This record gives sequence, structure tokens and C-alpha cells, in this order.
Amino acid sequence: MCAGGFDMKLIEIIHCLAPLNPDAKNDQAIDIIPGAPRVDNRLVSRGDIFICIEGFSSDGHKYAFDAVSRGAALVIGRQELDISIPYIKVSDTRKAAALIAKLYYGNPSGELTMIGITGTNGKTTTSLVIYQALCGLGVKAGWIGTLGYYLEGTLHKTLHTTPDIFELNDILSQMRAAGITNVVMEVSSHAIALDRIYGLEFDYCLFSNLSREHLDFHKTMEEYAETKYSFLEKYARLGATAVVNSDDAFGRIIIDRLAGTQCLSVGQNAADYLLHQVSLKPESSSFVLRVNGKDRAFLSKLIGGFNVANLALACATLIELGYSMEQTAIVIAEIDPVKGRFERVPNNRGIGVFVDYAHSPDAIENILKSCKEITHNRLLCLIGAGGNRDKGKRPLMLQSALHNCDAVIISDDNPRDEDPRRIISDMLVGTDLWFPWWIIRDRKKAIEAILRLAQPGDIVVICGKGHENYQEIEGVRHSFDDYQVALHYLNSVKSSDDLTQLVLPVDEMTLKLLGEERAEYPDFGYNEPKCFVKISTDSRAISSGSLFFAIKGERFDGNNYIDSVIADRSNMAIGSIDKAEIGYYYHSDPLLLMAKICRKYLQLFSAYKVALTGSTGKSSTKEYLAAVLGAKAKTLKTLSNENNLIGLCQTILRIKPDDLYAVFELGTNHFGEIRQLCEICQPDSSMIINIGPSHLEFLINEDGVFEEKRAIFDRSLQYRLYPADDPRFAVYGSSGLSIGFSEQADYRISRAQIDEDSTDFYVNQYKFRIAGTVPHNVTNAAFAIATALCLGFDPIVIQKGLDSIVQLPKRMEIIKLGSGVLIADCYNANPVSMQKAIEYWRALSPDKPHKAILGDMLELGDNSDSYHQMIGAMLSEQSFEDLITVGTLSRYYRPECLLAYRHYDEVSLLPTGFDLVDYCKDSIVLVKSSHGIHLDKLLITLGERN
Repeated sequence: MCAGGFDMKLIEIIHCLAPLNPDAKNDQAIDIIPGAPRVDNRLVSRGDIFICIEGFSSDGHKYAFDAVSRGAALVIGRQELDISIPYIKVSDTRKAAALIAKLYYGNPSGELTMIGITGTNGKTTTSLVIYQALCGLGVKAGWIGTLGYYLEGTLHKTLHTTPDIFELNDILSQMRAAGITNVVMEVSSHAIALDRIYGLEFDYCLFSNLSREHLDFHKTMEEYAETKYSFLEKYARLGATAVVNSDDAFGRIIIDRLAGTQCLSVGQNAADYLLHQVSLKPESSSFVLRVNGKDRAFLSKLIGGFNVANLALACATLIELGYSMEQTAIVIAEIDPVKGRFERVPNNRGIGVFVDYAHSPDAIENILKSCKEITHNRLLCLIGAGGNRDKGKRPLMLQSALHNCDAVIISDDNPRDEDPRRIISDMLVGTDLWFPWWIIRDRKKAIEAILRLAQPGDIVVICGKGHENYQEIEGVRHSFDDYQVALHYLNSVKSSDDLTQLVLPVDEMTLKLLGEERAEYPDFGYNEPKCFVKISTDSRAISSGSLFFAIKGERFDGNNYIDSVIADRSNMAIGSIDKAEIGYYYHSDPLLLMAKICRKYLQLFSAYKVALTGSTGKSSTKEYLAAVLGAKAKTLKTLSNENNLIGLCQTILRIKPDDLYAVFELGTNHFGEIRQLCEICQPDSSMIINIGPSHLEFLINEDGVFEEKRAIFDRSLQYRLYPADDPRFAVYGSSGLSIGFSEQADYRISRAQIDEDSTDFYVNQYKFRIAGTVPHNVTNAAFAIATALCLGFDPIVIQKGLDSIVQLPKRMEIIKLGSGVLIADCYNANPVSMQKAIEYWRALSPDKPHKAILGDMLELGDNSDSYHQMIGAMLSEQSFEDLITVGTLSRYYRPECLLAYRHYDEVSLLPTGFDLVDYCKDSIVLVKSSHGIHLDKLLITLGERN
């Protein structure tokens, strides 16, 4: 007897091969075969049997003579071979190997109760549940499957889901020797097709489900399905009990085709084992099985609808094995979740994190649908596709994920011999560029990023690898474990994250996809992933791991600083000049590419986005709105003058996962800019505060301003808010909500009352208060209030937000300087805002001297002279003590009746020693102009003096 097997007589071998039409030659030369059967000629030693297997990459017949030279006593093949030792020609050498293994090991499966389960998904979970249940019932059981095999409670590793026929018979022989009586086994379609289970004797054959998988091997779904069916048909016709999931479409076909056999159905509709009253909770699942009219409730620690189907299949099998429903229910309740199958990663962050083996479209859909049944906020998913496997399923996997969750991270997953970039390109076929997916090829960084993105109440599912503890690249298995990576990050100190870095790093592949590069990646070969954690347009602020966008401006050209940026090889520069350098990427419009990256980046976050524009009051309204929304939850807002394309990008890049609201101020001075900005920030609601004569240099007139601004409404929005007092907005009467003093306003402002340092007013039936006494800020605040009311805010919360704003810097900012008052409004200016500022200035403390420092109103186009003359005419009707003008067109402000008049072309030309504090003494002083006149320079020393 050889190790693990028995000495075989040649006549016994020929007899066992009878189903394969054996034709023996030179069979008189030997009687006893003392060695072991082999399919690898390199393992042959004296006395062994060599079986010539025709594989996918090599043919064993080519190595028959080498096996003879190594001492083989017998060769078995399918082709004619002229060799000197005994040779048996058969019709199928794979089946021959199975029959020889069965003979060599003494047919161990015939002495065991064999339970085999096949199907696309659920094999591991169902088989392990049955195995653990049998052990819990006191049965000596074994298990063989994806993870390896359990022998006497110890897990041993194997290469395949179903081991090759020799290894399989050896394992079964060991189990028999250990006194095991029942063996539960996963049966893969590869094992069925390649005869790895040929000759085994199954007593129970189970079917879980069928969906697209392994079409790199089976070529068609029909072939794949028939392979699965052949397993059940063979053994059911031989007397085995078939247990089939009748909720699966192909399962119902199997049941129909196996009519007349012992085939039992398990499912939610007219089944032998009727599944009903399913209840899914975050920590458990429960259901009722009805068998022969009798109901029994089951409770399990396994969660998810797909696991209920697996559990029902397992319970039905246990009952068919002779255990009562009561026994089965008790033991099922004690079984722990299977490793790598919807396995929860513990954490104290309030996030449901699960690792799962799902790597087919159907498996991904099933697990995500099960997650939807658990109470949650957002559902996030990480997926990848394996190399050297069915390419056709790759785009379907991504589509399954996108259809069933809120955001998807795409990462590398066992690329094997293929180029991972090609795999991801395959996944993206047919998927819209602007769906919420994001590539981070580096799997560790991808896991960390998706966990960083998640917030309390969210669910994260990391799909693909499950129990695997390796990443296979070009034939080498590198140590990697999704569960351990996630656990380590979740247990790390949360504050250790660098808040200056992007939440989601930008992968080089994402950059090039958005750059519309039609890259043709090679089929094979590994390319190291490269991603970037920061984005910058300022070469002076570049740190390692950054993307630098070389923007060409009026004063500086970012292309001049590319070399210094890419001197650090961890950086990449995007410029618009021809340059052949490592780390440089050409794009005709780097700013546009940066904007596209920001648009895609923003899609992955959950913040409710509000965009606003208008001719005056944008920044004030933005501040009110951000304060009000911020009273309820963390809110991102546009800073300072970030209301152009570069500024919008800078705002977006500051977003954090816990920002529940985002307020974007959008400015414009050219046609098409508002539309472009909206394409980038994709608002959920939008508002236009007012329309006035601003930026007329390119927008021509107020009608042009209206047409440009209204582009903010030209998209699917939850709310459109507009000024009730402007008849141009009547076209939005049925699709928007109006705010203003008009009695017809949806949100009517009324009963405004100015006190010493605050203003009270009503919006509909609710009373509010804002700091300050600037009348037009009531309207600005009302837009913020209306937005919050639309979103269901309590008026008390709204007032809390309004209370947090005392003054807005440089926007009608009231600064008390001893006995004087300074009104600083030098952020922006147009005829409407200038008129309102002058009216407020004159009405404030009318008994005191009034002085003004006024500058140009810029970007008013061909009518600039007229608009400045209009302000001059207004000033001529006012009573005041002094006027200083700065700029070019501000000369027109000079009222004819005013003698004390001084004009300066630039603010720097004011007299040396001019002191704004002294100028304000005992006076009410207005400082106002467009930002480009730089009157804000006069305010710099105020902090030092006060």
C-alpha cells in the first residue's frame, strides 16, 4: 500500500476503467502497480501510474516518455502511444484519473454521507452553515470548499474551491480514517466540467442560484447553466435527494426537469419548504419555514436577504437528514457569520462596515439590496474585477453597484496577469462618466478612503476578496486582507487624518479619463498605481503627492513653474505647453480639467448643495444661508471671492464627509459662466437674489444679466427661489418660490422694524431678527430663511443661525471709531448697491457730519459713464460735508454744488499721512467702491489703531 492509498492490480485498474472503453497494451508485463497515480510527470517515481491529461496550456501525452524514464509502471492516455511499458488507451483521461483515484483511495465517498452544493453564489455560506450545524448536533462532520477543508476542526488550505480529484479523494480518505460520517462540500462549475468530482457518490445535491459568472471558462450562460444542472441531474437520477432554491429562475427549471426524482423546493412561493415572515435587522435575520403544514420560526446571526435564502436551503437539508425542525432551529441560532461573507468589521464610529466575497454582478446586487433593508443613511461600495476571468461581467458588476448604492470606489482586485488599468477600463464600458464612481487603484488607499468618506449611520461594503488574504499580481500572491486593512484603519485615531489632504485621492487613471484621453492599455503586465492627495494651482504651496494645475492668468503663467513641481517625482503637473517629462500631463485647458475633477469629486459626497447668484448681496446672502444651515449641521461655504471657476474648485476641494450642506456663491461677468459653474457644482436648489446693472462690460444690459443669471435655474432642482418684486421672474411662477415685500410673495417680508443695532421683520408668520440696521440685508436674510423653511428647518434653529452673524466684513460693515462711525463696503459695487449704500449712509445719525470716500463701479460696459453720472446726480441731492473720489469714472460723482472735493486716480495717491480714524472723528463716513479700486487698503491699519 502506498502513502494514502492501496496497491492496485492491473486487472482491477482495467476493470474500473470499463466505462471509458479501455484498450490495454503490454498488459502482461506487470500484475501489481505499487505506486501512486500522477498527472504531473515531474512527480513520477518508480512504480507510479502516469495519466496523460490534455490541459488548457499543455498536453500530458508530450511527457509520457519522460514519465517512463522516471520509472512509471503504467501510462494511461487518450492518444496512440508507442511505449514499452503497459499502456491503457481510454476515451477520457480526466474521467480515468477520477476512477483511478477512487480505486486507489478505496472509494471513501461511498462510505460517507456526501452533501454537495452548487450555484453561483451562496455555496460557501450554505455549506458552512450545514457543517457547523452538524457539528453542533454532535455529528463528526467535515467540510470542503473555497476556504480549504475542515478536518477535525482544523482548517487546511487548498488551491481550488473544489480540489483536484486526487487531492479530493485523499481528503475524503483522511476524513474517513478520522471517523467522520458526513461531509459537506462546495461543488464548482469548473469541478463539474473538468470531472474533478467524477466517480464521487453524493447523497444530497443542493442548488442555490444562477447568475452570470465564469464565462471566461464556460463561454455562454447556457453552457454554464447546463453544467450546474448536470450535477443535480446525475445524482438525483441515481437516488440522491435534491434540494433546490425555487425563488431562483433556473432553480424552477431544475425542479421541472427533475420531475419524478426526490427533488424538494425551498422558496417563498408554493415550495415544499415554504419561506415566509422574513425579518431583517442590522444584527440578525429571522424567518419562518412551513413544512408539511407546520410552521417553525428561525433566528440567525447571519444578516441580509440573500443569507436568509442560504439559511433556508441549509435548514431544509438538515431536516431531510432527519433532524427535527426544533433541533435545527436551536443549532442554527448559534452559528456565527462565515468569514468573508457579509462579515461585519467592528468599530465605534457608528458605521456598518462589511467585507464580502461578492465578485459577480448578481452577488454584488444581492448584498447591496440586503444592505438597503438595514436602516442606514448612505450605502457605499468598493469593488474591483479579477484578472484572467470573464471580461463580459466587468461592466455589469459596476452597473450592479451603481444601481444599488450611493457611491462606488473602483479598485484593483487580483489583477493576476492582466494590466489593472485595462480591467478597470472594461468595467467602465457603457457607464456614464458622471455617475458617482471614483477610481483609487491602490486597494489599501481605496479602503481607507471609502471609510474616511463614510459617516455615522452609513454602510460600507468592501466587495471582491472576502476571506482572501492576498492580492495576486503576475503570479505572485502578496499578503493583503480587506478585513484587516479596514479594521486597522477603523481602530486608528481618527484625528490622525491630514485635514489638508483630499478625502479621496485622485488616481492618475481618473485624471486621464476626465482629460478625455483615449488610452489603450495593454492586456497584460502590471502598472503600479499612482494617486495624489492634494490639488494646487500655487507652486509655492506644493507638497509631496500633489497635482499641480498650471493656470495661465493675467500676471502669472503656471506653466513656468512646472519643472520645480515635478522635480518631486511624487507630484504631477498638468499644463498647456508641449513637454516630454515624467510627471507631466498635457491638457489644452488645465483649469477646465481641474473643474471636471472637482465636479466628479463632489458627486461622492452627500452634502445638500445650494447655489446662489444675483447682482448685489450675494456674499451677504451666502453668509446668512451658511449660518442658518450651519445651525443644524456642518456646512461648507464659498470663502471670500471664490465665486469664479477657480474659486468654486477651491471651495469644492475643501468639502469634508461631515458637511451636510454646501452653499456656493456663483459670480459672472461673461455669458455662459453661470451655466458652467452649475455644471460643476450640480446644485440641488438655487436662488437668484436680484437683477441689476452689474458686469455690463460683457453682459451688455440688465436683460443680458437676467439671461445669464437665470441659467442657474436651467436644471432639475428641488427649489428655485427668486425675487417676488421683479416681474421678469413671473415665468417661474409655477416652478419656483418668490421672496419679497409683495403681497403675492410665497415668502412675504413684512413689518420690518429697525432698532439701535438690529432689525426685526417677519417672513410669512414667523418673526426674525438680524444684527445691524442695513435695510437691504433684510431681503438677503429672507432668502436664507426661505431656503431653510423649504428644507424643514424649525424657525428657532433659523434664528439661532441668524444670531451667529454680527457683521459681514467689508459688506456694509459698521465700525465704530470713537465718536465716529465708518461704513465699510468696498468688496463690490454697482449702481444698485451704491444707491442703497448712500441712502443708508445719509439716514444714519442725520444730525452728524457725513463724509464719503467713493471709488469706481467697475465692469459696467458702454454705459459706465451714464451709471456714474447717475450716482453723481443722486449725490447732488444729498447733504454732506466732504467727498473723496478714487479711480477714473468716479470723477462723475462730483456734485456741482459741492466745493470741498478731492479726486485721486489711485488709492495710493491719497495724501501722505491720511488717517482714516481721524477722518471719521465725530462723523458718519461711507467707504465704497468695486474691489478693484482697493479702497480696502484704507482699512488695514484700523485694527492696529483700535
